[in-house]
Amino acid sequence: MTNDVRDLKSLLKRRGDYVTRKNGSFDRLGWSIVDVEFDHSLLLWHIATDLCYPCDVDKSPDTNLKSRCEISKCLSEYMLYLLVMCPFMLPKGIGEFRFRDTYAEAKRFFQQRSKNISNRIEASTLLLGVDTEVEPKDVKGDKSKSVLFEACRLAKALKSLEMEMGVEEKWMMVSEVWVEMLCYAASHCGWIQHGQELRRGGELLTHVCLLMSHLGLSEQFQILEGENVPKMVPKTVSMVARESDADISLGELPLRVGWGKI
Repeated sequence: MTNDVRDLKSLLKRRGDYVTRKNGSFDRLGWSIVDVEFDHSLLLWHIATDLCYPCDVDKSPDTNLKSRCEISKCLSEYMLYLLVMCPFMLPKGIGEFRFRDTYAEAKRFFQQRSKNISNRIEASTLLLGVDTEVEPKDVKGDKSKSVLFEACRLAKALKSLEMEMGVEEKWMMVSEVWVEMLCYAASHCGWIQHGQELRRGGELLTHVCLLMSHLGLSEQFQILEGENVPKMVPKTVSMVARESDADISLGELPLRVGWGKI
């Protein structure tokens, strides 16, 4: 197997760990990315983004900060939409159950404190004030799949990082984590699922998948080269098997895959 293919496979596995390793925050944030399933991580980062957003978006007149906050919020909400409305386009998991239990726990939490809440900043402040030193599962067990208070722990970790890297750098990291998650989801959604959504108008996730494939960042498609414009088609099982053969270099194949020329 060539180094290009190995590098490609490594790159497509990233879902937030690349940027956090790059800026040195992985030791504090890695538990929310690589130690949990994808849908679990998605919910954690969605809630943490939502908790930090109202406090930070207008913190500075800097337009770059506002832009990073808005990008993060937009991608966060889109990924949650996929989890709830199009779960078949995401890696398999129990995201629907996690969302249901998290929603129920958040509803109980705010109903019990409704007199103290008049806006989103106050709601965020209440959640950020929850003691998260004890693992939620140690308090309530594994019966509930809610990630609400784990997400509070993540939001607090992001707040603490702000003291070291600054609020703008923090939101740059958050937005890049969301981009990695989007690309991870796009590359791990089957071409059949992408095709089904195209019949209904298509999803941003499909556009991302096709753009990644055009740039050679895909294991799901192969590039057919000929006299005309190269065509991109789904890989067959036999092609996947051949690509995994360590004795066959990518350049020897009649079909260019992944990093091949387009």
